[in-house]
Amino acid sequence: PGFNVIATANTRDLGVNEMSAALKRRFNFETVLPIQSFDVELGLVREQTAKALEESGVPVAPPDTIFELLVTTFRELRAGQTEGGQAIERLSTAMSTAEAVAVGHAVGVYAHFVAGRAAEPADLVQCLLGAATKSNASDLALLRRYFEQRVGKRRGGHWKAYFEARHLLPGE
Repeated sequence: PGFNVIATANTRDLGVNEMSAALKRRFNFETVLPIQSFDVELGLVREQTAKALEESGVPVAPPDTIFELLVTTFRELRAGQTEGGQAIERLSTAMSTAEAVAVGHAVGVYAHFVAGRAAEPADLVQCLLGAATKSNASDLALLRRYFEQRVGKRRGGHWKAYFEARHLLPGE
Protein backbone atom coordinates (compact mmCIF):
# COMPACT_ATOMS: atom_id res chain seq x y z
CA PRO A 1 0.00 0.00 0.00
CA GLY A 2 1.09 3.55 -0.62
CA PHE A 3 3.59 4.80 -3.13
CA ASN A 4 7.19 5.94 -3.47
CA VAL A 5 8.40 9.27 -4.78
CA ILE A 6 11.93 9.70 -6.03
CA ALA A 7 12.98 13.23 -6.85
CA THR A 8 16.20 15.10 -7.32
CA ALA A 9 17.20 18.68 -6.78
CA ASN A 10 20.41 20.52 -6.22
CA THR A 11 21.28 22.88 -3.41
CA ARG A 12 20.94 25.87 -5.71
CA ASP A 13 17.20 25.16 -5.88
CA LEU A 14 16.76 25.95 -2.18
CA GLY A 15 14.15 28.58 -1.56
CA VAL A 16 12.55 28.32 -4.99
CA ASN A 17 9.66 26.07 -3.97
CA GLU A 18 10.22 25.35 -0.31
CA MET A 19 8.42 22.34 1.20
CA SER A 20 6.41 22.69 4.36
CA ALA A 21 7.76 21.18 7.58
CA ALA A 22 4.94 18.61 7.54
CA LEU A 23 5.86 17.50 4.03
CA LYS A 24 9.58 17.37 4.86
CA ARG A 25 8.87 14.93 7.72
CA ARG A 26 7.44 12.46 5.20
CA PHE A 27 10.58 12.28 3.08
CA ASN A 28 14.11 10.99 3.50
CA PHE A 29 16.79 13.31 2.17
CA GLU A 30 20.20 12.37 0.82
CA THR A 31 22.85 14.94 0.03
CA VAL A 32 25.26 13.83 -2.66
CA LEU A 33 28.38 15.96 -2.80
CA PRO A 34 30.39 16.43 -6.01
CA ILE A 35 32.93 13.71 -6.73
CA GLN A 36 36.26 14.78 -5.23
CA SER A 37 38.60 12.72 -7.42
CA PHE A 38 39.21 13.92 -10.97
CA ASP A 39 40.05 10.39 -12.11
CA VAL A 40 36.88 8.90 -10.59
CA GLU A 41 34.68 11.58 -12.15
CA LEU A 42 36.46 11.24 -15.50
CA GLY A 43 35.95 7.47 -15.46
CA LEU A 44 32.28 7.79 -14.54
CA VAL A 45 31.58 10.40 -17.23
CA ARG A 46 33.44 8.34 -19.85
CA GLU A 47 31.64 5.10 -18.89
CA GLN A 48 28.13 6.56 -18.70
CA THR A 49 28.58 8.59 -21.89
CA ALA A 50 29.75 5.51 -23.79
CA LYS A 51 26.72 3.59 -22.50
CA ALA A 52 24.30 6.36 -23.55
CA LEU A 53 25.96 6.66 -26.97
CA GLU A 54 25.72 2.91 -27.52
CA GLU A 55 21.99 3.06 -26.72
CA SER A 56 21.70 5.91 -29.25
CA GLY A 57 23.37 3.92 -32.01
CA VAL A 58 26.69 5.76 -31.92
CA PRO A 59 29.41 3.11 -32.27
CA VAL A 60 32.34 5.13 -30.93
CA ALA A 61 32.68 7.43 -27.92
CA PRO A 62 34.55 10.74 -28.12
CA PRO A 63 38.32 10.52 -27.66
CA ASP A 64 39.84 10.76 -24.18
CA THR A 65 41.02 14.32 -24.82
CA ILE A 66 37.38 15.44 -25.16
CA PHE A 67 36.53 13.84 -21.82
CA GLU A 68 39.53 15.55 -20.21
CA LEU A 69 38.35 18.94 -21.52
CA LEU A 70 34.76 18.25 -20.48
CA VAL A 71 35.43 17.06 -16.93
CA THR A 72 38.08 19.71 -16.27
CA THR A 73 35.76 22.48 -17.47
CA PHE A 74 32.83 21.22 -15.39
CA ARG A 75 34.94 20.77 -12.25
CA GLU A 76 36.56 24.18 -12.49
CA LEU A 77 33.35 26.08 -13.24
CA ARG A 78 31.54 24.17 -10.48
CA ALA A 79 34.26 24.73 -7.85
CA GLY A 80 35.13 28.30 -8.77
CA GLN A 81 38.82 27.51 -9.04
CA THR A 82 41.25 25.93 -11.48
CA GLU A 83 43.12 22.69 -10.89
CA GLY A 84 46.05 24.86 -9.83
CA GLY A 85 43.96 26.63 -7.18
CA GLN A 86 43.45 29.94 -9.00
CA ALA A 87 40.07 31.54 -8.31
CA ILE A 88 37.59 31.90 -11.17
CA GLU A 89 33.99 33.04 -11.21
CA ARG A 90 31.49 30.24 -10.65
CA LEU A 91 28.51 29.85 -12.92
CA SER A 92 25.06 30.09 -11.36
CA THR A 93 24.15 26.63 -12.67
CA ALA A 94 25.15 23.44 -10.85
CA MET A 95 27.44 21.86 -13.51
CA SER A 96 26.86 18.36 -12.12
CA THR A 97 28.48 15.11 -13.17
CA ALA A 98 25.14 14.00 -14.65
CA GLU A 99 25.12 17.13 -16.81
CA ALA A 100 28.67 16.35 -17.92
CA VAL A 101 27.43 12.94 -19.09
CA ALA A 102 24.58 14.63 -20.98
CA VAL A 103 27.01 17.03 -22.66
CA GLY A 104 29.36 14.15 -23.53
CA HIS A 105 26.42 12.30 -25.06
CA ALA A 106 25.42 15.38 -27.06
CA VAL A 107 28.99 15.76 -28.34
CA GLY A 108 29.10 12.13 -29.50
CA VAL A 109 25.68 12.27 -31.17
CA TYR A 110 26.48 15.55 -32.92
CA ALA A 111 29.87 14.36 -34.16
CA HIS A 112 28.52 11.04 -35.43
CA PHE A 113 25.15 11.94 -36.92
CA VAL A 114 25.59 15.59 -37.92
CA ALA A 115 29.29 16.04 -38.63
CA GLY A 116 30.00 12.44 -39.68
CA ARG A 117 33.37 12.29 -37.95
CA ALA A 118 35.04 11.80 -34.58
CA ALA A 119 34.27 14.37 -31.89
CA GLU A 120 36.40 17.51 -31.79
CA PRO A 121 36.87 20.23 -29.16
CA ALA A 122 34.67 22.59 -31.21
CA ASP A 123 31.77 20.15 -30.78
CA LEU A 124 32.25 20.35 -27.02
CA VAL A 125 32.11 24.16 -27.09
CA GLN A 126 28.77 24.03 -28.92
CA CYS A 127 27.26 21.40 -26.62
CA LEU A 128 28.64 22.97 -23.44
CA LEU A 129 26.84 26.23 -24.08
CA GLY A 130 23.36 24.98 -23.18
CA ALA A 131 24.43 23.32 -19.94
CA ALA A 132 26.50 26.29 -18.82
CA THR A 133 23.94 29.01 -19.52
CA LYS A 134 20.61 27.28 -18.87
CA SER A 135 19.97 28.96 -15.52
CA ASN A 136 21.22 32.43 -16.27
CA ALA A 137 22.00 34.08 -19.59
CA SER A 138 24.66 36.22 -17.90
CA ASP A 139 26.69 33.04 -17.35
CA LEU A 140 27.68 33.31 -21.02
CA ALA A 141 30.01 36.20 -20.15
CA LEU A 142 31.56 34.10 -17.36
CA LEU A 143 32.02 31.17 -19.75
CA ARG A 144 33.70 33.44 -22.30
CA ARG A 145 35.95 34.83 -19.57
CA TYR A 146 36.89 31.28 -18.53
CA PHE A 147 37.96 30.55 -22.11
CA GLU A 148 39.94 33.78 -22.41
CA GLN A 149 41.63 33.66 -19.01
CA ARG A 150 42.08 29.94 -18.35
CA VAL A 151 41.62 27.74 -21.42
CA GLY A 152 43.87 29.95 -23.56
CA LYS A 153 46.79 29.46 -21.16
CA ARG A 154 46.69 25.66 -21.12
CA ARG A 155 49.25 23.54 -22.93
CA GLY A 156 48.40 20.77 -25.35
CA GLY A 157 46.92 20.59 -28.82
CA HIS A 158 43.46 19.70 -27.57
CA TRP A 159 43.42 22.75 -25.25
CA LYS A 160 44.55 24.97 -28.13
CA ALA A 161 41.77 23.63 -30.38
CA TYR A 162 39.26 24.11 -27.54
CA PHE A 163 40.40 27.71 -27.09
CA GLU A 164 40.27 28.41 -30.83
CA ALA A 165 36.65 27.15 -30.92
CA ARG A 166 35.54 29.86 -28.48
CA HIS A 167 34.25 31.84 -31.47
CA LEU A 168 31.31 29.39 -31.48
CA LEU A 169 30.03 30.99 -28.28
CA PRO A 170 27.36 33.55 -29.22
CA GLY A 171 28.04 37.24 -29.00
CA GLU A 172 31.61 37.22 -30.26
